[in-house]
Amino acid sequence: MTRHGRIARTSTSVGHPAVPGSSPLLPPSTPPAPAPGHGDAPLPSRAGASRAELVGLVGGLLVAPTVAQHNRQQAAAGLVLDWLEAFPGGDWQDRWILSGSEEAGSGWGPSGLSPGRRARFTAGMCALLALRAVRPSYRWLFASRLLGAYDTYRRHNQAAMFGRLHRQLAERGGCEEYAGDALNVVTRMVIVTGKDLLDLDLADIADYAQARRAGGRPVASLPLAYQGLRAVGALTGAPATLAQSRCLGRLTPAELVDRHPVADRAVRDVLVHYLTERAAVLDYGSLVNQAHMLVALFWTDLERHHPGISSLNLPDDVAQAWKQRIHVLHDGRPRLNCHAVLLAVRCFYLDLQQWSLDDPARWARWAAPCPIREVDVRGYTKEARLRQARMQQRTRTLAPVLPQLVAAAEERARLSRLVLQATRAAAPGEQFTVEEIRYRRTGRDHRHWRPTALFVATLDDHGDPGPRFDAEREEDNAF
Repeated sequence: MTRHGRIARTSTSVGHPAVPGSSPLLPPSTPPAPAPGHGDAPLPSRAGASRAELVGLVGGLLVAPTVAQHNRQQAAAGLVLDWLEAFPGGDWQDRWILSGSEEAGSGWGPSGLSPGRRARFTAGMCALLALRAVRPSYRWLFASRLLGAYDTYRRHNQAAMFGRLHRQLAERGGCEEYAGDALNVVTRMVIVTGKDLLDLDLADIADYAQARRAGGRPVASLPLAYQGLRAVGALTGAPATLAQSRCLGRLTPAELVDRHPVADRAVRDVLVHYLTERAAVLDYGSLVNQAHMLVALFWTDLERHHPGISSLNLPDDVAQAWKQRIHVLHDGRPRLNCHAVLLAVRCFYLDLQQWSLDDPARWARWAAPCPIREVDVRGYTKEARLRQARMQQRTRTLAPVLPQLVAAAEERARLSRLVLQATRAAAPGEQFTVEEIRYRRTGRDHRHWRPTALFVATLDDHGDPGPRFDAEREEDNAF
């Protein structure tokens, strides 16, 4: 079914190892050129437009408006522009930032607004977003309730391209609500970045995900939005899925070392060169483990307790204090692999001593007496046997209950599929029963509210709803 050890010392190589520099979180991406014939002109920014020009354009945002609707829309935009004009700035975007609205969130605007006047300010702000006169932050968009703003934006900015994107999302999402939420994700990115839809890149995806998590909100629709963008020609050269774009692959020795802050640059370089040499005879997992022990558990620990240390020739009291600390975790529990850490450090020192004889010009500076004696690692074999014994005992303990675990997992998957099927067939607010358990699909009619997911809530004997959950997420986790 498919669904979405002792460390041997080694001799050095003849040449100097290549030490690649650190790479950014996401690979560089050149914004793709718009595909010919996509039916949309580049989006103009009207942050520098005059007040009269913006008010004149507002009426064109409505669909077959009456004279009264046209006048109300212009008056609403005029209210927001009058308020923004009270702040200094070169354009409307500067005035928006100086107004402090980004920090105010849903309470933006003049203080003391009545509900009716707040509604007019919101309508005016929606018009300015569609005209691209103001670009708010993700934080402000998440905190504001802008009914119809995204539909208006898509209707008047790259309408043909957004139409293609919506069709692609509907084909891949399998659910109109899921596709609509993914479409709004892309709309938010275009509003905040000010870019054309086809110019969005991996950095924009990462920024959106970070802002979403910072607000404590899920990013469930972002993978579908990512696939839809690729389908319409954006994200050229990017991996096929969002998960693949987040997978950095194997890190270089320099990147493994730079995951931990090494204050002394010279020591950082010798650690990188050492791990580069060792990479020739170690598998990647062992290389990652050795980098963690040498950098995180050994050297950065020494720098924290002895600021300014810059030599591998450790005084006896410094070495003894570190060996005491390595036996205990931060929470006070004993470290079970302390002998492996000691052995890795011992091999590091002995390798440098040996390599200093082969290539003194390169390594002799770092040759130093080893602070880890043979007696310190004498218990390594015993520790490895005890670790293996614990693993085997866990297997013997859990083996009898494995059939129960499999049965429970299959039952959960079956029930979650039934709940998801019933939820998709139910209208918002409708109650249904699955396996003698009553549920109610939350939300209201699509005309009044845009559901962001298939949320349902269990009902007790009195009909009161319990905690709601995402039926699609639950089914996917159960699978």
